[in-house]
Amino acid sequence: MDILKKLKSNDQFISGIDHVAIVVKDMDRSIKFYTEILNLVVLYDGRKDGGDKKSFLGKKEKSFVALTEDSQKNTNENIVESVSHIAFRVENVEEAREILENRGIEFVEIIVSEDGTSGAYHFIDPDGFELEIYGGTGEIIPAY
Repeated sequence: MDILKKLKSNDQFISGIDHVAIVVKDMDRSIKFYTEILNLVVLYDGRKDGGDKKSFLGKKEKSFVALTEDSQKNTNENIVESVSHIAFRVENVEEAREILENRGIEFVEIIVSEDGTSGAYHFIDPDGFELEIYGGTGEIIPAY
């Protein structure tokens, strides 16, 4: 069955994009760009975390962009390889998971929150791009 026919339906379980996760070479440079050029606010500054640094930027206590630093990143790479994933906001992550499973979607990663419940499900689109459904609609950064 064609993937588009399987995904097309009247149930509107996607309520918006939660954040786009982008791999950057230099976190300082990228934060400067997103704050000074796009006027986003740093909601969580992951530079102090070391290692796999993740920073979240957005507006009014809502993240739009999640930056992950990889100092080894080749800046000449294809732009698609620079975006880690797109996270779609859903009202009920378990209902959305069930809908997608019924449409033949297999999840490549399930992220469990601190309370032991599923917080997010990652899956791959037909071109190999990673997508996520995430249910934490009222949070500044995902509670993984």
